[in-house]
Amino acid sequence: MKVKNKVNAVLLFSTLATVGMASAGPQVTVNFKNETDENAVYVRGSSSNELTTYSNASPKPGAVAAGASTSFNVRPSGASPISYATVRYQAGFKTCQFTTSYLMTSTPGGVRTPKWNRSAVSGGGARCDVTVTSVNYSNHNWVVDFIMR
Repeated sequence: MKVKNKVNAVLLFSTLATVGMASAGPQVTVNFKNETDENAVYVRGSSSNELTTYSNASPKPGAVAAGASTSFNVRPSGASPISYATVRYQAGFKTCQFTTSYLMTSTPGGVRTPKWNRSAVSGGGARCDVTVTSVNYSNHNWVVDFIMR
């Protein structure tokens, strides 16, 4: 009888773990392109979105030379249906804060629809562009380009 209880406990745990992994939101691949004439420094922000993005990023975002680019993945934490990446870069006086997010929305009729958002806030004369360049509709992972000019 004890063996049966242990087997049931293992099956329950593995089922819950699988459900948790299956319900986690998609990951985003961030391509940051520094099209300025100066090195861009990654600015570690203090907002919860910036802190979570940094802690879930692999590899960790860092400085990017003038005219160069970098890429990193951001995996969602836990089983949240919301995924996002919020990063801030500074090149000289120019600053860009980029955000991209994913959310599974529901219409009044109960139809679930994925939605990808993007935005950029510029400062110091910078031009900041965000483009979702691809989406994998089977798992909703997406790729976004953050461009600083």
